[in-house]
Amino acid sequence: MKQSKKYFRASSFFSPDFAFNIVKYSHSNCDFNERVRCRREFWKIIYVESGFGWKVVNDKKYQFKPGGIFLIHPDDSTTFIIESDKIEIYNILFMPQLLEPAINDLNDDFDFFTILHRNFHQEVEEERREMLYVLDSGRDIHLQIKALKKEFNAKQANFRNSIKLKLLDLLIQISRLSSKKIKRRRAAGVVLYIGHIINKHYAEDFDLGVLASRIGFDKSVLCRMFKAGNCTTITHALREKRLEVASRMLISTGKDISEICYECGFNDLSYFYKAFKVKTGLNPGDYRKKFGLY
Repeated sequence: MKQSKKYFRASSFFSPDFAFNIVKYSHSNCDFNERVRCRREFWKIIYVESGFGWKVVNDKKYQFKPGGIFLIHPDDSTTFIIESDKIEIYNILFMPQLLEPAINDLNDDFDFFTILHRNFHQEVEEERREMLYVLDSGRDIHLQIKALKKEFNAKQANFRNSIKLKLLDLLIQISRLSSKKIKRRRAAGVVLYIGHIINKHYAEDFDLGVLASRIGFDKSVLCRMFKAGNCTTITHALREKRLEVASRMLISTGKDISEICYECGFNDLSYFYKAFKVKTGLNPGDYRKKFGLY
């Protein structure tokens, strides 16, 4: 699909001495065309007040709904696909220089603010750019944005300093949402990885400390993440996997019970008998007699 591009200059939206603007728009689906992409000379925060659809950023589509936030990098090529009758959005336009030197002193877990530094046209990895998109915000951010627009429209004494402080606070709140998003995604990946390790290496010695060190988390943190994702502990999931495999081997092979015990990763035969009976209601020998092929 051939694309055309629009490029928006800062001079069309900002006064010469104050690089900030905030506008509320109402759009219908006929206002956008997927083949026409927009780029800009400035940063833009989009807050979705109502409506739903997809925000197209470069070659990816991100689903949005009310409360969604996008922090759009100047080099991003964007458009909307609107699926509701209309959408209502706030566009907050600014240049990072407006917030200097304060923005240069801000720190966060995932270097969110380094993307906003003066040399913002340097290449930004896709994974880092995704920090900026599709954040589910709450009522507080909605109120912050409405207050920002009210301040900008009223233009009372010292309104520019007030806007700088409000914008800086809004960016800090967005960075915190971004951090939570990344941590959730990382936690989900860690949970999947541990599940993979259990499925593939259940028969081996399993040292939680070694596993935690390999992944780069404290052991207690790792255990909490897994339990939050699976509603069970790593130790319980490992034991269940070993008992599942032992059950299959008892039915489908003629191996000695002790051999099956050790091949499945148990190193104590009496513990294996006890755990197996708790799970199935039968000891391994009776289980084999009842269900086995041998």
